[in-house]
Amino acid sequence: MDLFFIVFFGFIFSSFFLSESALDTYENIASSNPFTTGFFKFALLATFGESLAQRIAFGTYFPKNYGLFPKAIIWGLLGVVLTAAFIIYSNGTPIILDKLGFLWGTTALTESFSMEKFVTALTISITMNTLFTPILMLSHSLTDAHIAEYNGSLQCLIRKPHIIKYLQQMNWEHFWKLAIVRNILFFWIPIHTITFLLPEAYRVLFAALGLILTFIKVKSKPPRSILKQFED
Repeated sequence: MDLFFIVFFGFIFSSFFLSESALDTYENIASSNPFTTGFFKFALLATFGESLAQRIAFGTYFPKNYGLFPKAIIWGLLGVVLTAAFIIYSNGTPIILDKLGFLWGTTALTESFSMEKFVTALTISITMNTLFTPILMLSHSLTDAHIAEYNGSLQCLIRKPHIIKYLQQMNWEHFWKLAIVRNILFFWIPIHTITFLLPEAYRVLFAALGLILTFIKVKSKPPRSILKQFED
């Protein structure tokens, strides 16, 4: 299984770096179908990152009752939401900068690297990660609890989630310290600053790759998810 993943992802990434036509094709598809590609990027990469964390910590990619397919579908849907958030904040935040008197805000991201472009990317990252990311993390924690409630079965995709129950079971102190303070402040704000410096077609892809790093970073956490904030 390890060899399979190494060969599979090695082939994918080498195709990007060694083939200009592959890059052009990817950019065209990502630009014309942002939500569809956002779904598949997260369904593939985020699920792989979460499975890799299980392999590192527990010796298997798919623990019992892991719920691979429900997780992939949920991650895909979250990828669609994140794609929409990228569009909203990357376009809306520069307008705010413009209203505050920083007239380069609306054009900086389309130009070559400069201090203005860096400040714009940083501002977008701070705005998105303080207003949107906590909601995304909470949503992922709740969907993880729902998948666990049905032992990873596909039934969880058609069953009504017990949101109040999941919220009552949450370890809010752990959620605040790990997900909100540490991950957002010291990981996601820097990562997304780099993300918004990239061409638009690569932003969601880079965010999905960032999730893999996050999963590996907290590989010692319980197996169902790195964002799992529920007590056993």
